[in-house]
Amino acid sequence: MTFLDLYRATPRLRERVLEVLSGTEALFADIGVALARTSPTGEVAWHIQTFAILGLGVAVGLLVARQFGKWAERQSLSLFVDAPEARAEKIGFLAWRGVLMAFGAIIFVVVGYGLAMAVNGDISASRLTYLSFFTAFATIGIVRAVFLNFFAPDVPAQRMLALPDETAIAAHRGFTGAAAFACIVAAFCYWMAALGLSHDAHALMLVGGSLASALVFSFLFVAHRQPIAALITGSNADAAPKPLRLLAGSWHGLAVAYFLFTWFIASARILLDLPLAFGLVIGPMVIIVLTVSAYGVTLFLIDGAAARLAARRDPGEPETAEDPDDAAFDDGVGEETLPRPEPFKRLAERAAAFVAWLAGIGLVLSIWGVDVWNPDNLLFRAADILIVAFIAYLLYETVKIAIDQKIEDEGGLVVAAPGDEGGAAGEGSRLVTLLPLFRNFLLITVVVMAGMIILSEMGVDIAPLFAGAGVIGLAVGFGSQTLIRDIFSGAFFLIDDAFRLAEYVDIGEVKGTVEKISLRSVQLRHHRGALHTIPFGEIHRMTNYSRDWAMMKLELRVTYDTDVEKVRKLIKKFGQELQDDPEIGPKFLQPLKSQGVTKMEDSAMILRVKFMTVPGEQFIIRKRVYHGIREIFEREGIEFAHREVTVRLKGEGEDEDEAEEAAPDLSEGQKRAVGGAALSAVSTDDPAPAKS
Repeated sequence: MTFLDLYRATPRLRERVLEVLSGTEALFADIGVALARTSPTGEVAWHIQTFAILGLGVAVGLLVARQFGKWAERQSLSLFVDAPEARAEKIGFLAWRGVLMAFGAIIFVVVGYGLAMAVNGDISASRLTYLSFFTAFATIGIVRAVFLNFFAPDVPAQRMLALPDETAIAAHRGFTGAAAFACIVAAFCYWMAALGLSHDAHALMLVGGSLASALVFSFLFVAHRQPIAALITGSNADAAPKPLRLLAGSWHGLAVAYFLFTWFIASARILLDLPLAFGLVIGPMVIIVLTVSAYGVTLFLIDGAAARLAARRDPGEPETAEDPDDAAFDDGVGEETLPRPEPFKRLAERAAAFVAWLAGIGLVLSIWGVDVWNPDNLLFRAADILIVAFIAYLLYETVKIAIDQKIEDEGGLVVAAPGDEGGAAGEGSRLVTLLPLFRNFLLITVVVMAGMIILSEMGVDIAPLFAGAGVIGLAVGFGSQTLIRDIFSGAFFLIDDAFRLAEYVDIGEVKGTVEKISLRSVQLRHHRGALHTIPFGEIHRMTNYSRDWAMMKLELRVTYDTDVEKVRKLIKKFGQELQDDPEIGPKFLQPLKSQGVTKMEDSAMILRVKFMTVPGEQFIIRKRVYHGIREIFEREGIEFAHREVTVRLKGEGEDEDEAEEAAPDLSEGQKRAVGGAALSAVSTDDPAPAKS
């Protein structure tokens, strides 16, 4: 029945209200007539005997159920720890206790109802009484089990909700009492209808009973508005999103309005003799409880799977060497191969919450008569779109988490800053370089595919889109040849493994550390701080200074009287000292050693030393080598050669000995001429002093 149909039936509804209200004064008389008519003796008092037997059955059933509860607590509940830390342990305890309590309620009904039927079950009125009220008692027992484990007032250590003890106790008592009141009212109405109460009197009882139940629950919502608001916003209410804060401040008003509104709709359906009257009122509450329970069970399963995966990743050491089973537990699958479960666990929790609440909303709408399972329904299509978007989100997040964990295992995306002269050592593996590009490609693919599916669900014919995309792609290909060249060039550079993140490369005019790689360009950070962005298509050659090893060769200028063998031994000893150094020793791949005389010049012998290091460390070690060699040469009396020019002034007819002894004093002009001759004899880049 739609709201339009209800509006059209307003005159008939008004007539039914007047008819029912007119029989209010005769309600108790109608009840008495129904009781007397169903009594074997024709007297109302006969039903007192039935209720006495009902009470006996309730007492015996409670006694048996209580003994079962004590036995179950001793045998089963003792398996759980008193103060669990893991969420799975709490959920497991509460769920197991709830199952036992529900089973205890069934035992209570079976024993109590069986006893009552055995004593006085041959009369139809008695059977109807026992069936009506024991059904209500069974419902109350199950509801009590749900609320007791939902609020956990008696076991604060196992409580899942962040509620104070007083609030948990009050909420459990209040909601259990309200549910019990509603069950008794419903049982009484059903019992009177079964005994033959008049139609109008029964309708009046249903309307009045449902109103009383709605008012009781509305009072509870208002009384517990603050604790439940705290549950909605979390421990830090100020940091909660604004929609949650608005919901926390108005949820009780919305709940009261819903209950009163559904009571009005239910009453109208009752008066107009339409079915599904009470489902509008109690159905959403039952669905919420079932949704939360299903979500809790799912969290329990997720926690269990995460714990097993964590145990396989880190099986631990066996406690004793005598236990071969513990020693053999490690099956070779450990932390290096299995993913870390925590991120996947959070993603699974989001998926469980999405499925639970989507199913809950669908069931509530079904109760209201909305055909959400019809493919032609707008809500069905909206749900399909939401599901496709969420699956795309799960797919991308799953692969993203896996890729991020692999990148972290490979050392992460930390880019080392280049040294003072560049040449930083490459710290990124090939996977670290390629995986971010694959992640971005996956995101684009997932978004495009999800978008196409969503458009299809919205009724858009996507076949022309594919054809149009081909034409547009062809046009873009002709108009964006440079872009295509950059993309393909970058792909081949990456396939050839020409460079990786954090490696120092030289591409001709620009050099620096690879800081970021996109589909069409690479960004290089120069060691002076400048960031260069170079399209791949403009790279014609590339020199990588961060691969494998770096060789450094240094030239030393010494005088001709230097003992070359002595220098070789000193360099060898110094190289051994450098290798023993705890700071720079591990950076050597080959020790410092002398290569002897490699060149002889007019004023010096050129000795060469060399060493091999990991890439990027050669410049720091070079400073240390220069400093150490200077100190060694100074200590051992070995002189570095300087470039010099000797100018001899010789008079006519004088031999060389006489010329040296009788060197005349020079005028200023002659000194400048001598200096010019000396400067022309040496390199302008390395001027040397001249002696005369």
